Amino acid sequence: MWASLFAFLTVALLLYIYFVKRELRKLKQKVKEITTRASFGSRLSFDFREKELMQLVDEMNVMIDAFEEKNRQAKQMEENVKLSIAGLSHDLRTPLTSINGYVQLLQGTTDETKRAHYGKIIEQSVNRLMEMTDHFYDLARIETNQKEMALSSISLSTVVEEIFLSFYEQFEEQKIELQFPEEMHDRHIIADKFMLIRVLQNIAQNILRYAKSKAVISYGNDGDYVVFVIKNDSKSDSKVAVEKVFTRFYTEVTSRTNTEASGLGLYLSKKIVEKMNGNMDAELNGNWFILTIRLPINRNLV
Repeated sequence: MWASLFAFLTVALLLYIYFVKRELRKLKQKVKEITTRASFGSRLSFDFREKELMQLVDEMNVMIDAFEEKNRQAKQMEENVKLSIAGLSHDLRTPLTSINGYVQLLQGTTDETKRAHYGKIIEQSVNRLMEMTDHFYDLARIETNQKEMALSSISLSTVVEEIFLSFYEQFEEQKIELQFPEEMHDRHIIADKFMLIRVLQNIAQNILRYAKSKAVISYGNDGDYVVFVIKNDSKSDSKVAVEKVFTRFYTEVTSRTNTEASGLGLYLSKKIVEKMNGNMDAELNGNWFILTIRLPINRNLV
């Protein structure tokens, strides 16, 4: 009797080992194929119902999820780089061509009025090139996680007033009325001051390009956030697609012949705001284009 029982247990154990080894060989082959043949959503499976091995397979599937997410991010970054290069080559070519043309005109004339006019256009094109390269540099650092935010307590209304008033002459020249709140309440937020300035500069430049005659600034509170709203009336020929304003390289001129805008300003601004733990939205209300930015309140000063 004992001999029969021993023989039965031996056979059962050998069968158990055989099936486990068979499943492990299958699992090994599937693991080898992951990096070259696995598609998103692929999973490892183990037909032999052994608790410890099933747990091992579950842990490996967690690793596969992480691998696929990294792979997806890498592919997205690759596409972003290709798009950035294409956009950069287009946007740099236009002002460079303009500079080259006006340099030749400048060299070919002795008329001081014309020389001053050509010189001004060249200066504007150079400034545009500097602005665009700054955009691309900031964007590249943010999208590759090389830019860390130096968060600190900042008076939002003070920075907004300083930046928008630095554009005062340009607003006056284009006859755009800038309205601040009648009562300026000091609101402190947690943000990176340098990057916040970049956002506000981008918004001001966007207003200068597309506003008809007025821009209105206001503030509010929304739970743990300070709400900054800036709205401007749109020109009669405006064709802004509000659902696309935060899309990379979007401009109102769909033919991409607009030499005044790279289409990165608002896209970059939204990225920066989100990096500072806030959010940025846009909407159209009649002929008003409205940007709403929420940034975390400094609760230590509330």
